[in-house]
Amino acid sequence: MKLIVTSSEDPASMNIRQRLLEMRDWSEDGFFAGHPVLATDDFLMVLVDRIHLDEDHIDGKVVSELGKEVSTTIFASRHSSESRIPTLTVHPVGNYSKADFGGVEGTLSPSSPHLMTEALRGLVKNAIGLDFKVSFETTHHGPLTDGPAFYIEIGSHEELWTREDAATAIAKTIMEVEDREYPVTVCVGGGHYAPRFTDLALSTKIAVGHMAANYALDSLDDAMIGQMLNKSGEAKRVYFHRKGMPKAKYRELRQQFSSLDIDEARSDDFEPL
Repeated sequence: MKLIVTSSEDPASMNIRQRLLEMRDWSEDGFFAGHPVLATDDFLMVLVDRIHLDEDHIDGKVVSELGKEVSTTIFASRHSSESRIPTLTVHPVGNYSKADFGGVEGTLSPSSPHLMTEALRGLVKNAIGLDFKVSFETTHHGPLTDGPAFYIEIGSHEELWTREDAATAIAKTIMEVEDREYPVTVCVGGGHYAPRFTDLALSTKIAVGHMAANYALDSLDDAMIGQMLNKSGEAKRVYFHRKGMPKAKYRELRQQFSSLDIDEARSDDFEPL
């Protein structure tokens, strides 16, 4: 079962929830956090009264309380940015260093490379005609989850969070998302919105796991690299945005990954979609 987490504290999340309710027939299947659990096909949807960031181990709690198996947790959420650019985003969960926004310091949640990358592709299709950019964000913020998870978000300011067309694009993407067994690759370098990794996912057969932007590079010691790999389905390849990162840091990290028997992938190594 795929678990969709919605929050009453988040207007974008409630907007997406309403669009999901309109798309399918849902049935009640127990209670969680004081609210009915809703089910349809291979989805469960829960409602929490705190912001998603504060819900550490929510997937484990659902499994424990409801006796349901959860394969992936999808957080339907808002996205905030000072740029105020209309953007629909997906991203893995976790903290490379400080835990300023939920989760645990220096700890990544398991990522969901196949579903998350397919969600990005689905958003592009479902947002045709909308005035929203679609992109990855690199791994950031909480909560900490027990199993694979990713965020899917409406951004990037309050006036956009209640846009029904944006929420419909996200709801359709969630309902349609399916695994495609493309090679899993972790990605390193560049900016927070991961333009190179986004382009790669939209043009080649890749499943993107954890991503580290330039601001996180100093946190990538062997232990953190191990987390990136192990929590990306035991990924065996890394892709560097070489032109988007300092040359010295690229050489250093390339050696670190190589010492862990992780191959560097180049753009030509990926089969076109």
